[in-house]
Amino acid sequence: MYKSTGLLLFTLAAMACPSASIAAAQGPYAQCGGIGWTGGTTCQSGWTCMVQNPYYSQCLQTSNTAPAVSSSAPVSTATKPVSVSSAAPKPTTTASAVVKPVSTSTKTSASPASSGGLTYKASMTHYGSGDTFGSPNCNTNTAACGFYTYPGFSAAVSQNVFGVGPGAGAGPACGTCWKLVGETDSSGNKLSNAGTSIVVMVNNLCPADGNPLCAQNGLSGTNQYGANVNFDLCSDSGAQAAFFGSSGVGLALGSATQVDCSQWSGTVVH
Repeated sequence: MYKSTGLLLFTLAAMACPSASIAAAQGPYAQCGGIGWTGGTTCQSGWTCMVQNPYYSQCLQTSNTAPAVSSSAPVSTATKPVSVSSAAPKPTTTASAVVKPVSTSTKTSASPASSGGLTYKASMTHYGSGDTFGSPNCNTNTAACGFYTYPGFSAAVSQNVFGVGPGAGAGPACGTCWKLVGETDSSGNKLSNAGTSIVVMVNNLCPADGNPLCAQNGLSGTNQYGANVNFDLCSDSGAQAAFFGSSGVGLALGSATQVDCSQWSGTVVH
């Protein structure tokens, strides 16, 4: 009987070449997840895919992994940004633009410092347990700076101020204190509690990779809302409630001024 060897070979070839492809494992420090990510989600042996923020997960060695910093939900880019000057922010004094860290020993409230620091256009968001991204408690010593505050308001700050990227440990901004003032929402509407201010201590990083709110190009650059810096307030330290109050918004625009930590009230815990 005649047999079609051509058909048989075609069938065997089709069985040997399945159409599905297997994504290669991501290499060390490569992106492995995040909102909008379509690449591989596994890492090479010895590396773990760790969430850094809702937009960015990275292949890191577990023992050296810096804590994840979750930002608040992104606001639609269709929202009208606040009008800002294209020029670099002007400092309120002639002091150097270098961020000066302070000792992370216990700090208590005191009279305001006689002179202020540099002031920048700022956006303020919040993160921590109970947010829409399922973030863990943000007020722990697993923060990038290695300490938390209890009591006392704390915040993560954009990478251009923090000074180092994810996985690099404490940056030069760790332990610095900033007075934050809210004025408008993301559309430029005046907040119901406009003028409210709090002083926070920096203890964590808001990374630039995959997070447009914290991806400013230097201190003269701006994010999509015209802000030179972004402060992600740790809700577990009480900063979110004190700053946003009943304003009904999760992103505010205003100013951030570096101040002497004598203006901050709280205790540093390692």
